[in-house]
Amino acid sequence: MPSKNTWTAHTAVVAIVVMFVPSPARADWILSGFLGAAKTQSSTIDLSLPGQGTDLQLAGVEYRGESFQSPQYYGLRLTRTLGSWLGIEGEFIHAKVFANVDRDVHATGTRFGTPLNSDVRLSSVVQRLSMSHGLNFILLNVAARRGLGPADASGAHRIVGVVRAGAGPTMPHAESLLDNVTMEQYEGGGLGVQVGAGIEASFGHGVGALGEYKFTDASPEIDVAGGTAKIPSRTHHLVFGVLVKF
Repeated sequence: MPSKNTWTAHTAVVAIVVMFVPSPARADWILSGFLGAAKTQSSTIDLSLPGQGTDLQLAGVEYRGESFQSPQYYGLRLTRTLGSWLGIEGEFIHAKVFANVDRDVHATGTRFGTPLNSDVRLSSVVQRLSMSHGLNFILLNVAARRGLGPADASGAHRIVGVVRAGAGPTMPHAESLLDNVTMEQYEGGGLGVQVGAGIEASFGHGVGALGEYKFTDASPEIDVAGGTAKIPSRTHHLVFGVLVKF
């Protein structure tokens, strides 16, 4: 099975080839930047600490996003439109995930070699578990674009509806505190995917605005003291931003 680095390199090559290969259709570029808010659904964390004899499934973990607190939630996207209806995109999303460790969760498995099946306070197992400098997505998207309302003399629409889907590697910056050991590191987080839909509005002179909903799904496995924690992160995003066509 290819390594994460090999998979990432292949993805990058495909993206470059697709985006820069000549096309007979009229092509434009759109550079977009956006802010927004994200909400990650509750999920089950798999915590494995082999040296302690701990292998737990922590169900019902809740998360917060803190999207408007530093470091800010943001995203950047470069679109190449091909004709009037297709777009190929490269997108970076800097989302954030914080486990609410002061809540009760249901733990099943073994802890210190002893079977466990009960509700526990998450902080009694792990005191911090977050990706505050980003559950970072690096995505290659395909977008379907449709003009809405009247078009100008060139055939361009001021309002365009867009639906997109994409996939690519994730690179979380993980932070954890477990057994008085703090760890912070960037690491490969495996595959992430997104689907979304939105509206682009042109104000003239190549400048416009955007609003969209997107859903992302990833399950990064991060390193913690003595083992790993796998954090399924299914997230709803509402974003708004600006765009420039060139």
